This record gives sequence, structure tokens and C-alpha cells, in this order.
Amino acid sequence: MSISDVTARVALINSELSSLATAFTPSAQTAASTSSSTGTTGASMSFSSQLSNAISGTTAVPGTGSLPAKAGTMLTSAQQTFAGRLAADTGLDSGVVSAWLLAEESGGAAVSRQASNNNDWLNIGYTDSGTYGSADNIWSDPAAAADATAGWLKGQNTIPGYGTASSGIQSILSTAGQSPQAQISALQNSGWASSGYPSLPSLYQQVAG
Repeated sequence: MSISDVTARVALINSELSSLATAFTPSAQTAASTSSSTGTTGASMSFSSQLSNAISGTTAVPGTGSLPAKAGTMLTSAQQTFAGRLAADTGLDSGVVSAWLLAEESGGAAVSRQASNNNDWLNIGYTDSGTYGSADNIWSDPAAAADATAGWLKGQNTIPGYGTASSGIQSILSTAGQSPQAQISALQNSGWASSGYPSLPSLYQQVAG
């Protein structure tokens, strides 16, 4: 074989190797499509996120945080959005927040409330002496309702016509980052419910598994 033949054969081999190196590289259009479908635009979760949630026993709520997987079967869709957002806004345990919502509203009553587009899931303004601020449009969206609730818990005047939270209620957020049991105890002793939420620990166990 002549030198020119060898040179031509080497060039051919290099060309074939180059085509093989790019054969399995997705095109820019395919990569963009894949990126879009895996949640870079916020449309859906990536496979890795779903796998992580499955392993950790949580379910992700779009635009919010993760809830215990069982919350998905116990809370309405609007309650899930509210709970995930409130947990993200306050730093409270998402299982505790989920149990708190169930202590306030669950079952058919929660389904009926969602149908009426009332997302005041912690019944702020519903008192023995009357109801305050329940007709405000902040309650029409679960995420906005959660933001207003978080602000109110922090002592801000975010609930029209109702005023600010008491010091006992504001102290709930001082347990953010502590154990679920500490947060449950703070809720029970906050004065939020006259009953003291005796069912809250068992509801938390149901939700958290």
C-alpha cells in the first residue's frame, strides 16, 4: 500500500470516528425539548426530582415545597398548595402544617370549601363572636392565601378587617426549624383554637406516616 493510500485510509478512519462521537449527542432542538419537559420552565418535575421525592416519601407541590406523600390523599388540591406554600413561607414542618389544616378542615367540609373558592384553610377571622375578613379576595387563590397567612403569623396586618395576630400566635414561628413535636406544642398552646388541638399529634402521625 502506497503512502497516499495510507494517508487516505487514516483520513477515512478519522472521519468515521468523528461521526460516531456525535451520533449519540442530542441535537440542540431535542435538548431544548427535553429541558422543557423536565421542569426548567416550571412546567413539571424532572425524573430525578420525582425519584428523590419517591425515596424520601414526599410529594412536590408546584410553586411551593414538598409535603409528606400521605398528604396527597388527605388534603384537597387547594389545601396541598396552601400547605406547601405556608411551610415554605414560614419554615414550619410541612407535615405539621398539613396536620394543622386537617384539624381545621377535612373531608367533605374541605371539598365544599374548595368548591366555593374559599382558601382560608386555617379559619383566620372565624371567631365565636363573628367572622372577619372572610370575603376578601386574598382567599380566592390558595398560594396568595398562604402568603397572607404567613404574613399574619409574623405579626403583619395582612388580613383585611381582622387586625394582627396575638403574641401567642406569633410565637408559633419561633419553633420553625425545631422538631415537629415542638411545633405541635406551640400550636396547642398558642390560643389559636379553644380546644387546644388535642387531635393534632395523631393527625401528624397519620400524615407523616
